[in-house]
Parts: sequence; structure tokens; C-alpha cells
Amino acid sequence: MDDLEHIIETALILQRAGRLDEAVDIYQKVLAIEPKQTDAIHLLGMVSFTKKNYVEAISLIGKAISLNPSLPDYHFNITSAYIAIGDAVKAKAHAIIATALNPNSAEAKYNLGNALFALGDVAKAILAFKQSLDLNPKSHSSWANYLFALNFSDEVSSRDVFEANRKWGSLQEDAIKIDPKFKNNLKSGRRIRLGYYIPELDTHVTMRFLSPILTAHDKAKFEIVGYGYLTDGTGPPENIISALDHWVDLSGKTAAEIAELMRQDMIDILVHPCTFKSRYRDVLAHRAAPVQIACTNLVSTTGLRATDYLITDHFISPPNSDEGIYTEKLLRLSGFNTYQKFEDVVGVGPLPALEKGFVTFGSFNNATKLNGDVIDTWSAILATVATSRLLLKHRAFDNAERQDLITEAFSANGISEDRIIFSGFTPNRADYLSIYNEIDIALDPFPFGGGTVSYEALWMGIPVLTLAGTMFMGRVTGSLLHRLDLKQWVTNSRAEYFRTAITLARDIASLSVLRKQLRGRARRTIFDAEAHTLELETAFSDVWQKYCAENKLG
Repeated sequence: MDDLEHIIETALILQRAGRLDEAVDIYQKVLAIEPKQTDAIHLLGMVSFTKKNYVEAISLIGKAISLNPSLPDYHFNITSAYIAIGDAVKAKAHAIIATALNPNSAEAKYNLGNALFALGDVAKAILAFKQSLDLNPKSHSSWANYLFALNFSDEVSSRDVFEANRKWGSLQEDAIKIDPKFKNNLKSGRRIRLGYYIPELDTHVTMRFLSPILTAHDKAKFEIVGYGYLTDGTGPPENIISALDHWVDLSGKTAAEIAELMRQDMIDILVHPCTFKSRYRDVLAHRAAPVQIACTNLVSTTGLRATDYLITDHFISPPNSDEGIYTEKLLRLSGFNTYQKFEDVVGVGPLPALEKGFVTFGSFNNATKLNGDVIDTWSAILATVATSRLLLKHRAFDNAERQDLITEAFSANGISEDRIIFSGFTPNRADYLSIYNEIDIALDPFPFGGGTVSYEALWMGIPVLTLAGTMFMGRVTGSLLHRLDLKQWVTNSRAEYFRTAITLARDIASLSVLRKQLRGRARRTIFDAEAHTLELETAFSDVWQKYCAENKLG
């Protein structure tokens, strides 16, 4: 037995070094000798997990658990696999076992937080992430998910979000302690060198906001350098390459190395379009450029003194709203961001209620946003608007148990199961957008409202009812609606949200007219990348000129 354990240790070293096939060969030889050697079975499962064969990983780790259910690592790792396939219910069950078996495991608390967050239990998720940080205060993963989750809670204030981000930011700054001396050319009249930092550009939606901006930049005034990588190791798509003057692959580089590279490249302004997760912000903490700006896809302050400016707009950040909740100076444009158009993909269909005879409400938002207050409010709307339906679309609803939790919550409010329609993951863009043609009114959740899905709904001719809160992401949809001159769709309380939904749902004729007009309005306003980029460029030029004026010798 000792010999087998030694052999497994050797295989694990190979596995950690990325030599997976060699490790698999050893594990299989061990199992040929001892078929119930649970460590070998478990580690084979982890090889499958590394290869993103999550179903196989669950099968193997599950077998190890059935043979030896008392090891917390087995439960911890199968939790990760269940989260990867979107089965948050089973993930939570194993995460609870893992934390019970090892209450001092920061990793187990972190995975419990992930499972709870996926299930929409934000308060308990925040607590689990906080407990993980208490056990391991330097965990980047726990910090990232803790700070992100705070924005989903109606029990957390903007000040609370700031203080948590600032605590994280101080930890980074204390660890780095860097004061680079820049030698950028401060003469006026030359092209300003913009560096866009785009990590993991294949895993999140940032490029849908950013690609139209990159394409619209004035290359006579700005030199555009893209710094980034894809998680699958490939290069960026051709439309991104063609929009840039230069592309720099950052695969395998640390934040310190990336920052030094940008300094060597004499980047004037680091434009960071994806600070929504703190794990992407490290390069800002290393002061990669003389001027650093957060924009496009963010949810709060970065918490870093090194981030000089943050792009917002007058609705998201009304005058005097920045006091004490940002480390950055705010640059208010007419709109916070823009989004890619979907020309010639799917047309806007007629109002479904005209044919069906009843109103269909809908939300394509992340299922995590469907908290108790949201479900209670939407239930009241459904109860009042006779025969209406609610279509909920998100990849989480591929899981039957997740559907059951939602229908149970609505049933507790007197809404029968047949009035809730679920739709899961749709990989094809055209097929996905076409499902918007099945709803009449989009409902924005709160306190964390829509971003991408609000843009998509409005493009498809569907107005979005929103409750403008105090958090940054509680006001983004309201900003879009104000720019579309749809102020009546922006409410300020749950009671007003409910009353407005009833009033608007009863005016089918107006909904039908608006549906025909909305894409044209959206194209001329919130999807006008040229106008938005011009505003950005003016802001970039102004802050660069300010920096030059303050740093020229004599």
C-alpha cells in the first residue's frame, strides 16, 4: 500500500506540472493493481476536470466519494465540477459536506459561496466568501467573488462596497509599493498612445462593448495597442486585430511583467475595460501607465489609488454622488458605454400579445439576480395582469432542480407553475435573439440590473422596466432608457415599479407602436459607437493634456 501511495505522489507531481497523460497512465496502472484506490480515482477525475471534461470528472470523483465519503477534498472538488456544468443544487450539497468535514478550509468556504451565489442566495454567499477570506486573507479568488457579490445585495450600501474594495486595494498597494518614473513624450500634437488591457477576452462579454469602440477610434489622433490573451491559447479574432495598431499577447505573464511591458512600450493611457472582477485589476495597481482609466464593463470603484479616472454618465452617477465611494475621479459622459449592433441577424417581430391575447413578461438576466424581493414583485405583477406569463431565460435553467426552486418561490406567492416559462442555454446568436420576439415587456431585476441583456432587449424592440437603485449596476438600464427618452419606464421604488408594470401592460397599442420604433431609436443613441467613442476620445485627450501640463519641467 505504501508503494502505491508513493507512486500516486509521483503521478500527482506530474499532474501539477501539466504532464497529464503521464499521470493518467500511472493512475490507471495503480487501479489495475488496486481497483478501489480512491486517491487514484479522485485524481483521475481531477485530470478530467483540468481537461474540462466535467461530466467525466463528476463520475470519477463521485465514485471515489462512494468508496470513501469522509475526505473533504473529494467533496470540494466535485463541487467545482458541478458548478462548472451549472448544477448549483448538487454543488451546494457537496460544499456543505466539505465545510462540515473541514471547517477551516478556505477553499471549501469559497466553493460554498460560489454554489450559494449561483442559487441566488446572495447574503449567505457573501458570508461564505467572507469566511473564506478570514481563513485566507490573500486569496485573489475569494476577494474577486466577494467584492462582486456585494453588488447583488440590497442589504449592502454603496459605501460598504467602496470600503470593501478599498480594503482589497490597500492590500495590493501595500504589497507592491511601486513608484515608476515615466519618460513619455509630453509634447502636444502627437498621437496619444492608448493601451487597452483585455484579459481572458474569450470568457466574458467585455468585447461586445469594446469592439465597436476599437473600430471607431480616430487612428490619426490615437495609436491603439491591445494587450490581452484568450484562455484557450488562440489569438484574437480578425476584427479585433484589424481595429488595432498593435496586438501584444500576454499569455503566461504576471501583472508586474505586464505593467513593466506597458511602461517600456510608452503607453500614455491605460484603458481598462473590464474591472468588474478584482482579479483583472492587478495591472492597475502596478501603475502601468501615467494615466489609468476604468471604463466599459465595471460594477464599482476599483478600490485602487492608482486608477486615476472612472468613466460613467450623468444618470448612473448624478452630481455629488461620487463623494466617498470612489478612489477615482469621475468622467461623466452622456452615456456610460455602448454595445455591438446585431445588424441582419434577427428582425423585430410583432408584439406577441396581439396574437396570443395575453402579455408575456421576460427576463434574460443571470438567475442569481432573482432574489426574494424580485420574485415577490414579479409575482404581484403576474397576479394583477390576468393570464400574463413570465419567460425566464438563462443557462442555469437547463437544470431542472434550479427550475423547481424558482417555481416553488413563485408558487408560494400564488403563481401557478404553468405561468412561468423557462429557457436554457442557446449557443447560436440568431436563435438566442429570436427568443426575445416571444416577450412583450422585459423586467429588470434589482438591485443589480441588466447590462448586456438590457441592450439586447432594446435592440429587439422590447422596452425594459427598471427600478433605479443606488448601486452603479442598479442604474445602468435606467441610463439607457433616459437616452432613449423612455423615462416613464424608470421607477424609484418597488411600489412604483409594480404600478408602472400594470399601467404599461394594459396599453397594448402603445407597446406595439414602440416595438416598431425602438430599434431605430436605439441605433441612433445607445448603439451609436461613433458618437460614444468621440466622447471617450475627448475625455482621453483632456486628461492627457492635464497630465502633460502638470508634469512638464519648467
